[in-house]
Amino acid sequence: MKKKPDINIFLTVGLVIFIVIMLAYRFINRETGDVAMVAIDGTEKRYEISLEEDAIHTITEGNFIVTLEVKDGRIRFINSLCPDHLCEGFGFIQHEDESAICMPAGVAVLILD
Repeated sequence: MKKKPDINIFLTVGLVIFIVIMLAYRFINRETGDVAMVAIDGTEKRYEISLEEDAIHTITEGNFIVTLEVKDGRIRFINSLCPDHLCEGFGFIQHEDESAICMPAGVAVLILD
């Protein structure tokens, strides 16, 4: 006698495939941002940096001086005087809601629409 396939297996596989397709669609169709917001930890200071023009920006208001590079519609930390330099490893960010943070310096960069 043949054993019937369990419907729960089909439902689970179908749900996993659906989730993978939705995540791939969202990843492929995400928008690039036009502006990066730079927030300084512990203060009300916030800066908006346009991503449309290549430039180097030095932020001196945080706990440590950090340098940001805008190039080809993207932004990244290129130098920080903090002890660990982890922020420099984030690389470029460009899509809406992406962020890079230098915790020791208290500087956060968030891409806006």
